[in-house]
Amino acid sequence: MGHFANPAGAKAATGRWLRGIRRAVLFTLLWLLLSGGHSDSWVFGAPVVVAATALSLRLWPGPMLSLRGILLFLPWFARQSVAGAVDVAIRALRPDMPLFPGVIRHDLRLPAGASRVALANVISMLPGTLSADLEDDRLVVHALDARQDLHAMVRDLEPRIAAVFNVTLEARREAGT
Repeated sequence: MGHFANPAGAKAATGRWLRGIRRAVLFTLLWLLLSGGHSDSWVFGAPVVVAATALSLRLWPGPMLSLRGILLFLPWFARQSVAGAVDVAIRALRPDMPLFPGVIRHDLRLPAGASRVALANVISMLPGTLSADLEDDRLVVHALDARQDLHAMVRDLEPRIAAVFNVTLEARREAGT
């Protein structure tokens, strides 16, 4: 009986190999760009590519970021960054502009880890917002104008970050649970 293959284990091993190959290709292309494609650079480049691949698999064992998710995220982020910069400039030039500061706590659906940290960092780049803390499964956001729907802003951003990190959003918890 011990000689039968474990399909789940084989699938996991295949996934690790594919991740390793993809990363090695990515680091090889990066090295080609950095070295200008000079063949003599591979004396140093080959060990660097192998080390970078091994370290990336060790430090980030899960799937890499989604190129499609990144390409869809970047134009949205660029627009939001410009809007944030304009908002700050207007507030700086018009100090009489009223502020309605406040704090919200938003229950997150992103899994714990890098995707939540990225969400918190991106929120700080959006108009009038600053991530204040990650408390367990909640993001604490400070806003210059708490009248705006910050929950909608976070709900809009979570699937975008999930697509970048290639992760699945968790089911929304019911209120009071």
